[in-house]
Amino acid sequence: MRSAALAFFLCASALSPAAAQEIIPFSEIKPGMKGLGRTVFSGTRVEEFQVEVIGTLEKVAPQRNLILVRLSGGPLQSTGVLNGMSGSPVYIGSRLAGAVAYTWAFAKEPVAGLTPIEEMISVEDQERPAAPPARARAPLPPDAGGAGLAYLKDPSRLPAHFAGYFARGAVQGSTAAALAPIRAPLVFSGFAPRVVEALGPALAGAGLVPVQGGAAGRAAPGSEGRIAPGAGVGIKLVRGDVEIAAICTVTYREEDRVMACGHPLLNLGPTDLIMTTASVNGLFPSLQESFKFASAGEEVGAFRQDRATGVFGYLGRKPRLIPVRVELQPAKGRARRYAFDVAGDPFLAPYLIYAALNGVLSNAEKDYGDITLAYRPGSTIQVEGEEDIALKNLFSGELAAPYASGTVAFLAQILLNNDYRPVHLSGINLILGYADELRTARVERAWVSRDRVRAGEVIQISASIKPFRGPAVTRQIDLTVPDEVPPGRLILQVGDGLTLARAEGDDEEFHPSDLSQLIWLINHLRSNDRLYAVLARSDNGILFQGERLPNLPPSIAQVMIRPQTRGNFQRLLYRGVAEEALQTDYMLSGYKQLAIEVEE
Repeated sequence: MRSAALAFFLCASALSPAAAQEIIPFSEIKPGMKGLGRTVFSGTRVEEFQVEVIGTLEKVAPQRNLILVRLSGGPLQSTGVLNGMSGSPVYIGSRLAGAVAYTWAFAKEPVAGLTPIEEMISVEDQERPAAPPARARAPLPPDAGGAGLAYLKDPSRLPAHFAGYFARGAVQGSTAAALAPIRAPLVFSGFAPRVVEALGPALAGAGLVPVQGGAAGRAAPGSEGRIAPGAGVGIKLVRGDVEIAAICTVTYREEDRVMACGHPLLNLGPTDLIMTTASVNGLFPSLQESFKFASAGEEVGAFRQDRATGVFGYLGRKPRLIPVRVELQPAKGRARRYAFDVAGDPFLAPYLIYAALNGVLSNAEKDYGDITLAYRPGSTIQVEGEEDIALKNLFSGELAAPYASGTVAFLAQILLNNDYRPVHLSGINLILGYADELRTARVERAWVSRDRVRAGEVIQISASIKPFRGPAVTRQIDLTVPDEVPPGRLILQVGDGLTLARAEGDDEEFHPSDLSQLIWLINHLRSNDRLYAVLARSDNGILFQGERLPNLPPSIAQVMIRPQTRGNFQRLLYRGVAEEALQTDYMLSGYKQLAIEVEE
């Protein structure tokens, strides 16, 4: 373990990354000291700017200090401190003092806060844990049910969920008196402007500035040499046909070890993100906050830590990614294929999948009006070491794209943040049927061929379905009454999957016993495009901590569900005994209930 109190040797020269450079401790910093900073204002050329120390702030956070400086030179007098220059190293004499990392909105002068280099260096020590590092998690919303299935049954909750994804750690809009980290430009490549605008509020709250941009190529010989103090560096989150990358500045490099930004990206702790070169395409001066127009370049390594004082990583290493492949099959015309990979970080991956899929779908089809999207056979989420998840559903209307994207992303959140063991998603393959029209239908009425049957006999169930702007059609389902059903009255429920789930509501608090059971439950969820017929009988049981206790004597059931009784209890009114489904080409809604008498 290196001591931050000692002088170390760090990279200080773009020409010679391994050159020795001593640091200046925070305790030696005094007002009036002058020095030089390094950053990129155009292209990839590292330029110098002037720095004057105007003060120091101790204990701005536990065991955290800050150096206050005034910047000058280059374009800074007209732009002020730029988003994207966080991490720019500052030298006093020949010694490295820290990284430009904080500023104030609406400041009249380019005044910044430096993160002392000795605090940044300590991040590398956290890369050597005694046990495998615990990644940041994205816990499920409280109202998502015990297994998170409530949101999958009702996709209308998904857009709001992802709109508030970063709310827990959000950085509120800064005022003129509030010191805040210099926000990193988050460059979206391959996205329609409307999608970037829609994603903007959530990302801005997390301290990121979403901007439209372009992408560069893959790794080229000599790319690692461009990762030097003052050079731009990219933190790529998504790569491929759509790309997302944050841009900041390298603070130091020592051989293959790189420190950048001077503040966290999202303070994820241990992570695994793509490190790239970066180039600046232009500057955008603003009274509130100026920023660099920048692009992520060639992939050169992996960032492994995202901490309060900066991001740390290694050149030459490759992060573990989740490959996503999409085939869009329109009703007319040729199929289109898209490919992208997202960072496998358990916290970030679900949001990145949601954003990237929305980007693909928005670019591929229209932005406004009704569309229909359906998962077709072959649409799967592959979980390493487990059974594949088969995606089967249909969404229609103005929100079909966020529903389809959100379902896949929320499934990724459930799997990556499960309670049982760490998992890796080895692939997401989507085959999406597309129609440029609204394809919804409602169940208007249902009837049976006869309402008195015997166990083992078949009931013919008919339902009248009324499509949007189309004539009503009749569909028939044959349902066999199980041999073991005793004589008595049965309830026949006919309708769409969502309404049936709401009517039953007996698994909201169910907790699977392991990952395999969770995947089994997901694979057996009802879908929006099927007409279901469910035969049920009265049940005097309860659901106790996820376990069904059927047919309890009334006296016992009444005692167990009293408010003063300890435990997680839920009354069960019905118990399913048989179920059949009929696939349609519509997103269905509607529910009918009938009664059947089973004779001896």
